[in-house]
Amino acid sequence: MAKTTLLRARVDIERKKHAEKILGRYGLTPAQAINVFYAKVTETNGLPFDLRPSETVDLLADPEFRNYLERMKSGQVEYTDAGKVPV
Repeated sequence: MAKTTLLRARVDIERKKHAEKILGRYGLTPAQAINVFYAKVTETNGLPFDLRPSETVDLLADPEFRNYLERMKSGQVEYTDAGKVPV
């Protein structure tokens, strides 16, 4: 069996419930959906979808995301280009 790691993320509770209901229609657990997402990210060497302006606005409204961006800009978080990440 391949080595695995634990991934933790904070998600809005209503978004989580809605997404899990949709994933259930496909017979996917959240862990399986994350694995599918990661597989597509590595396959496409980027996000497997376009971010629309409204989604970007939602992301930028998230205080945790904005804090992360500020820490990244100030050099407190190291950014690695996805093309340079070893597979």
